[in-house]
Amino acid sequence: MLNKIYVSEITYGETYKNAEYQVTTPDGWIAFKIGEHNQYLDQLLDANRVDMAALITAWNPQGKMCEIKANHQANQSLELAIQEMGLPYYLGSGSDPKGAWKEDSYLVMGIGLSKASELGDAYQQNAIVWINKGEAPSLIWLR
Repeated sequence: MLNKIYVSEITYGETYKNAEYQVTTPDGWIAFKIGEHNQYLDQLLDANRVDMAALITAWNPQGKMCEIKANHQANQSLELAIQEMGLPYYLGSGSDPKGAWKEDSYLVMGIGLSKASELGDAYQQNAIVWINKGEAPSLIWLR
């Protein structure tokens, strides 16, 4: 069994793909899904004068459920790492459409794919969400 959070009739990869993602901006929130282009994400990229971004979390390393306090501490550490890079970022989340789980995250603007992957890997994440301007968000598998 890959992990206890994602036990269901659908496969592990489909769980990530079917998740609902959202980002909170000063103008409101943006909801998006993997594989579906989102004009509002493009507008957010434009507003930050970047062409790419990554949604990264530190919650539930390797897909194994952790206590909420440990998840918050890990995400605070991730936020500090993002701040040290000096890149703009927004609070975000990924959640199961049925409400079985939700993970807080950060949308990091202008981060390169290799650095985003390195950061996700440092927090033992299975995947990150990659966003290129003009394209649909995609999953980048780290494990």
